[in-house]
Amino acid sequence: MSTEPKIYSNRGVFAKKMLQKHKPNKSKIVVSDIGAGFGHMEDTVLELGAQWQPFDIIKKISKSTIWDLNNQAPEGAKKANLVICLEVLEHLDNPLLGLQNIANHMQKEGVLVLTTPNPQSSKNTLSLFLRGALYAFQEKHIEENHVFTPWKHIVIDFLKRCGFEVLEYAIVDIEYKKRRVSSFKGWIKYRVEAFIESRNPMAQGMSYGIVAKKIKE
Repeated sequence: MSTEPKIYSNRGVFAKKMLQKHKPNKSKIVVSDIGAGFGHMEDTVLELGAQWQPFDIIKKISKSTIWDLNNQAPEGAKKANLVICLEVLEHLDNPLLGLQNIANHMQKEGVLVLTTPNPQSSKNTLSLFLRGALYAFQEKHIEENHVFTPWKHIVIDFLKRCGFEVLEYAIVDIEYKKRRVSSFKGWIKYRVEAFIESRNPMAQGMSYGIVAKKIKE
């Protein structure tokens, strides 16, 4: 795994770059989009000449198939060469089981591209100091089922347990740095966040990205 993580402005840009980079040299490629939402990644997948196979816990578009990651992939689902899993892990009641079910859905040597909120982010660090809770994991976020705090070392350990080799780690979603500061309080927060990031480079990015290859059946 690279020791110097690259930085991507948002999860869509990260996923597109990783799909292009890790596209297998095969005539038939199946890309499973887990947590497909309203299908924002469809065009990116089709540009690869691949089949887009969207899944979600709630059916937001007619093309998607419902998949509760507490269970194996739905009957009839094709095994995937590539899997996109963007901002899903934090919503899982049992993330280790979810990752195992994803692994079982993938072909050997298949590649998983995931993003998840970054608990180390400067916003989370500052929020923990001021509120006693991470920015994106306060009590109010239970409504969104933010129930798993995805610390990097835990996620990587879970992936290894599920038969993955981690290839890349990336800093994702830095667009907050471009925000306009309209008050003195906002300016103070902006400067404190910048200081935290200068002390801990992993505090950059509201999310982080991981690319992992399935190496075990």
